[in-house]
Amino acid sequence: RSANEPLLAGVELFDLFTDPAGEKIPADRKSVAYALTYRSNERTLTVDEVAAAHQRLKERLSTGLDVVFRE
Repeated sequence: RSANEPLLAGVELFDLFTDPAGEKIPADRKSVAYALTYRSNERTLTVDEVAAAHQRLKERLSTGLDVVFRE
């Protein structure tokens, strides 16, 4: 939320996975999944606008936190 992305209207954590045994992911890591809502109050957003906003957000997370994305 602090990424200051103007089109980001909502963030909701919907999955959290840890593996203390370290078999699926390292024991000191966790896997999280978020639902992101992009919205403009003025108009309908295009796919390209949402994709660009999402890419900016991912870049901020990658540089600001120790985040690895699964795609």
